[in-house]
Order: sequence, then C-alpha cells, then structure tokens
Amino acid sequence: MKFFTQQFVWFIIFTGLITAERLPGDWATYWQESGQAVISDQTNQWILGTAALAALGATQVDMRVKNYARTKGLLSDPVSHFGDKYGGNWGHWILWSSIIVTSTINKDSKDDLISKMQFSTFAIITNGVITEGLKRTFGRVRPNGDCCTSFPSGHTSHSFTIAAIAHELYGDEIGALAYGVATLVAVSRINDNKHYLSDVIFGAALGMAVGRGFALNYSKFASGNSDIGITPQLQLKFTIPL
Repeated sequence: MKFFTQQFVWFIIFTGLITAERLPGDWATYWQESGQAVISDQTNQWILGTAALAALGATQVDMRVKNYARTKGLLSDPVSHFGDKYGGNWGHWILWSSIIVTSTINKDSKDDLISKMQFSTFAIITNGVITEGLKRTFGRVRPNGDCCTSFPSGHTSHSFTIAAIAHELYGDEIGALAYGVATLVAVSRINDNKHYLSDVIFGAALGMAVGRGFALNYSKFASGNSDIGITPQLQLKFTIPL
C-alpha cells in the first residue's frame, strides 16, 4: 500500500505538469488505449495465460522452494537487499532519472521528454493499481505469516514493468540488463521469505504484460500512427555494448 501511495502522489505531480505544459490532446484516451493493449495483445495474452498456469503449478512446490531458500539461501544479504530496494523505490527513480539524463544528452525536445515520462509513469501506476487489486482479491498470506498481500509480488511486477519500459526506450541491450535486474528482484523476494515462487512467476508476467501494452501504444504514438490527437514524436533509442 505504501508503494501505491507513493505512485499516486507522483501521479498528482505529473498530471499537474501535463496540464501546465503540454500533452496530449486527450491523455485519458491515450491511457485507456494503452491499458486495453495490455489484455488485447496476443503476445500478452500468451504471457499471462502461460504464467497463470505456471503459477498454479508452482503452488505445488511453493513450500519446498521456501524451505530451500530458508535453509540454503538463494542470494547473499547485500544482493538481496539491493533487490528489495530496487523493486520497491529505486527502480522507478533510476528509470525516470535515466530518461531525464539521456534526453538532455541527446538534446530531445521538451515534448519528447514529457512523452517518455508520461509513458513510463502511466505504465508504472497502472501496474501498481492492478497488482494492488489482485492482492486484495486473493488475500494470500505471505510465507513469513504477514497478511494478506502475497499474490502477486508487487516488487516483481514493478521491476518487470520497468524492464519492459527500458526495453522500449533504450533497445535490446539495456532491456536485457533491466530484465536481468528484475529477475534478481524476483529471486530476492523468495530469498527474503516475502513471497512464494508462484507469486513472483505471475508478478513477472503481469509487469511484463503491462509494460509491453503501454510500450505498444507509445510506439504507435512515437511513430506518428496514433489517432489520439497527440503530436507525433520521434522515438529515440540508444544502446551500449555489453
């Protein structure tokens, strides 16, 4: 709930920026169409459907994985601590900072910058709303006994949303790095006894689907194929060698 509150505060600040500076001709429609793409895209349907089945199957081994993580450990304490922080707060601030820095370096227009911030912020907030709704619907007790927000993992869904956004904005290399960090976050949640394997499996799929859905609509907008009445923007990607 703390995470969702933080995102809502950011939303209020950001919508003030939209109202004051620019954007879009109909940003509510832009948000709605992006949200629809989350469930209408066939690849997303496959991701979510497969993950739902995988999570259901994983419930049969959740306790075994939990016990192994408790006795053997999956990550060192510093690495697991990083996963916890990145999945909670660091991830979105790193993403937003990177957008501002790269836009400055590449001398993007103000509209380019704001459109990227809009895309990323709306995706992150939408993921937070869906994740929170599912947590309240399922009411699953966490493996450490805390009630009742275990399914799905919010840290995991948040991190995979960020990864999908990074992949859209920065290309395959940065996207692969972001997905790797998101996977580390998922493992850290099991290691820290905060979530079961099934929680992180579906959380990962949910975050990826939300990020991809918003990326699909942003890509249309950036290429000038949007019918929402927003000034088309040039999509700028950069890659670095790994």
